[in-house]
Amino acid sequence: MDKLASRAGLAQFLRFGLVGVANTTISYLIIRLLAEPAGVPLASALGYAAGVAQSFLLNRFWTFSAARSRAHGRWRSQVLRFVAVNIVCGGLFMAITTVAAPHLGLLAATLAGVALVTPLGFILNRFIVFR
Repeated sequence: MDKLASRAGLAQFLRFGLVGVANTTISYLIIRLLAEPAGVPLASALGYAAGVAQSFLLNRFWTFSAARSRAHGRWRSQVLRFVAVNIVCGGLFMAITTVAAPHLGLLAATLAGVALVTPLGFILNRFIVFR
């Protein structure tokens, strides 16, 4: 059975989702605090960056911990791959929130960004970052 479709893969995706909820919370709080004084694009970038830092730690030590043990000592390469994946996902997230916020409001725009970026993020993290 394919790892992604297995019970372990499902559990891993659920952990990834819970980490995403934590990341979304911290991202949204920062976006909400900074949107008015800094503008939505900058607030979105800073909120996303805070979520990314939290995401690396939680995903490395919890979601993909089995992969981490196989990759002991390779944390620097994981960080570099993680940053590259999150630049791609972050650009997509920023584009979505920036375009959607004036039409949907900040919360809905943030959630739309998360909903569209999460599946891509899981696949890239599972098969590229924490392999």
